[in-house]
Amino acid sequence: MTHVPQIAVLASVTLAPFLLMQGGQMHRAAMGMWAAYAPRLGLKLLHSVDGRLHSIARKAPPRDAALCDGAPEHWARAFATPVTRRVAENWVMLDRLHRAGIGPEPLGLAVAPRYRSWFTGGATVTAGYYVANLRTYAPKAPTTEAELRAAGVIPDANHAALREQINGYVSDLNAVRGAMPVDAEAEVAALQAALDAVLTGTLTGASTGALAGARRRA
Repeated sequence: MTHVPQIAVLASVTLAPFLLMQGGQMHRAAMGMWAAYAPRLGLKLLHSVDGRLHSIARKAPPRDAALCDGAPEHWARAFATPVTRRVAENWVMLDRLHRAGIGPEPLGLAVAPRYRSWFTGGATVTAGYYVANLRTYAPKAPTTEAELRAAGVIPDANHAALREQINGYVSDLNAVRGAMPVDAEAEVAALQAALDAVLTGTLTGASTGALAGARRRA
């Protein structure tokens, strides 16, 4: 049985360059290529268009082009991935890395049923998680690839997870060919189902029942 952590339903979220407005409150945000992180909230939200992953990297192709026949398979796969699926994968990895002493503590999941940004083309949904701030952790020796793999995580194709550490801890898991948890399909599927259930329930005005049902199914 997969443990489903608490899932917060966020009030309306608007993302602008280096700013995140959530529930009428403005917060500074670090802008990653695949996610935005608001340190004051401890909240990381993945970039999303139509509920699927998005990237603001300069090298990222236009979504329409990436999803056309003949486009590079890795970009097509990334842009077709439901954001709830990638958040579930991230959560499993974060939990494993934290247990191994080489990553931040994951604190809870979050869904944003009313999400807008300059790249969304209107309102959509996204998801993310609350995570401890690694800049408050005491520095340690950098995490090695062997330690990462021993924790049950495969590094991203460009090894950015190892190059871009904070105080010796793995921080960034997302890329066009991002880091992945090993042998985790059942865990990921259960977490994605829970996130999807909360989002669906929220959009239909029944979030409490959806969350309870998702936890029972997990």
